Amino acid sequence: MRKLKIIEHISLDGIIQTTSGPEDDFPYGDWTAPYRSPAGLQVVNEMYGKTCDVLLGRRTYDTLASYWPKAPKSPMADRLNASMKYVVTHRPESLEWGPFETVGSDLVESIRRIKARNGPDLMVPGSGSLIATLLEHGLADELVLLVNPIALGKGKRFFEGGTLPRGFALGSSQALPSGILVNVYKLIPTLAEEALSRAKLDREMEIAREVQERLFPQTFPDVPGVEMAAHCRPAHTVGGDYYDLISIRDGSLIAAKNAQGCDRLGIAIGDISGKGVSAALLMASLHASLRGQVLSGAGGLGTDLGAKMANVNRLLYDASDSNRYATFFYAELDCGSRTLHYVNGGHNPPAVLRKEHGAWQVFRLGDGGPVVGLLDGAAYKQQMLPLIPGDILLAFTDGISEAMNAAEDEWGEDRMIAEAQAHADGNAAELLQHLFRAADAFAAGAPQNDDMTLLVLRISA
Repeated sequence: MRKLKIIEHISLDGIIQTTSGPEDDFPYGDWTAPYRSPAGLQVVNEMYGKTCDVLLGRRTYDTLASYWPKAPKSPMADRLNASMKYVVTHRPESLEWGPFETVGSDLVESIRRIKARNGPDLMVPGSGSLIATLLEHGLADELVLLVNPIALGKGKRFFEGGTLPRGFALGSSQALPSGILVNVYKLIPTLAEEALSRAKLDREMEIAREVQERLFPQTFPDVPGVEMAAHCRPAHTVGGDYYDLISIRDGSLIAAKNAQGCDRLGIAIGDISGKGVSAALLMASLHASLRGQVLSGAGGLGTDLGAKMANVNRLLYDASDSNRYATFFYAELDCGSRTLHYVNGGHNPPAVLRKEHGAWQVFRLGDGGPVVGLLDGAAYKQQMLPLIPGDILLAFTDGISEAMNAAEDEWGEDRMIAEAQAHADGNAAELLQHLFRAADAFAAGAPQNDDMTLLVLRISA
């Protein structure tokens, strides 16, 4: 929701700036002129920002429309002439200074709808009656009073009854060389408004959580001789970790619940930079990009995974800001030969644990290329590792390997791997549950600061 800001000149005794007319009992004219200065103009320009829309009463609109369309070129003239003018009027047919849109007869609800639209902040210069309505109904987010060093004694006062009708807190105050005092007040929402806003946000976040949970596999593929388990535990309501297990047959994916065997098993895990909603949105984009590559049959059986990862990188690069990226590991297990083809895009190297002749070997799957979504045109190289019965693949995000206790000591990948080796006799689900418990035991009640995701694959035959 965009902000609505009121900007008003007042005198020391609270008289508002206005243009006198025959019907006005106001003899002073434009009394702010002597106090205008380059410093004041700079302050006002900064308040308006690079772009803005304006909300105007009809009289203020007519006053501004008589000047700004013909005004000398300046940042303020360009800004106001280009802005959308929302005009409170019953005579829309006589409006000429555009672009403009008339405000509906239900003023309060109309302004709420305008605020809810996407767009720049709404500025309200002048328009005393309109300002009174905005303040009464809590529609203004910020109030800027330019207090001029003059007492007028007569005229319409900004503070009817001596105080604002709603609670505002002074956010900042600045004295200009001309003597004007610039006071910026911020609206203090009522407890009821805060509770309503918080409840709405909580519900929206709950919906986002439900949507994100549906992006993770709801059932796992049924691959004879391969056990699998995976779980993501976000640090907040929604998170930026991602994992996937995909049945692939004849170059395209098949629904896990319908999968009886497969040509290949797609294995994915990733970690989006950042946290919260922005990371969750990029996680959804990564999910769609990978599944799109599989669904389109990009490459088909035996295709180099480097090309698929390069396509995912390009799609994510196009869909994200320049400072957003994901670490991402993707592999395809040949369901017949048990050969694992993989490519690692800057992710924590998964570990393959193999026990032969009573001794453990650990293969780290770290090669491939850079993180995805950051570099346009990045290249990736596929790697390969044959798996044998008894092998355990651990793929994880740093939220679990870097789980911290109150002393800020990290659990670490070495401890995680040692725990997995010590409990390798259980099935994949049991091992996954044990590793989460071990990480929590190490943290000993310290807050979870990052999303924790673990994927376990065990070759049983």
